[in-house]
Amino acid sequence: MNLLRIIFMITLLLITGGVAVAQQQTLKEIKIPYSLSWGDSIDKVREMIHAVKARETSCAEKSICKVVLEAEGLSIGDKLLKKSLFTFKDSSLIEIELQYDDPSWDAEKTVDFFDRTRRRIDERYGPGPLLVNKVKEHPPGDNIPKETTYTLIIYQWSQPTVNLELNYYSFEERDKSLRLVSLHYKTP
Repeated sequence: MNLLRIIFMITLLLITGGVAVAQQQTLKEIKIPYSLSWGDSIDKVREMIHAVKARETSCAEKSICKVVLEAEGLSIGDKLLKKSLFTFKDSSLIEIELQYDDPSWDAEKTVDFFDRTRRRIDERYGPGPLLVNKVKEHPPGDNIPKETTYTLIIYQWSQPTVNLELNYYSFEERDKSLRLVSLHYKTP
């Protein structure tokens, strides 16, 4: 009887281990958007922007040796992509941020888009851990109205060549609001 039980347990372990290996093999590699590579120059990114007839909206130094180039019109087949930001450190590409927005979205539609995007990414790359979960928090400071709140939720997927973060940010103040869903591709 014990021998049968041991054989059953070994068989079960082999089957479930095989399923886990099969699931790992189906996970895809996270690719850097626009066929770019880490370390690409600002000129190469500008060439790509012009090649697809998009437009550069700004390029500014945000801190010492860190430059951010913003572009619109890179939404090839994706009407919800509003802006792409390319961050360079010492003239080398280190991050790409894709910002998604729709003026007709209310809070519920924005959260729904965020959740659907997270589930699609989980299916492709495996479950991503929750890094930040701040919901309806009041910003610090004495001069900020009591009804002002913000929400920040961040998930992350890591692979050897790239980290991908999915962010949901909202800011609510009386009758004003801002909601943004963004993907951040970063060097590991």
